[in-house]
Amino acid sequence: MKKNDVIAVIIIILFIVLALIAFGIYQLVRLARNNVHGTVTTSSSGSSGELGDD
Repeated sequence: MKKNDVIAVIIIILFIVLALIAFGIYQLVRLARNNVHGTVTTSSSGSSGELGDD
């Protein structure tokens, strides 16, 4: 392989790794947002809202 080919392969691999990292971060943020919304609604409704309505 030529030197330029090696550099191109390394850059392509780095882009793939960065895409995988970005996808992982996206999944973590989506999971965290779902958990935060779930705990906020559960804690706020469980503390006074639902208990007062029942």
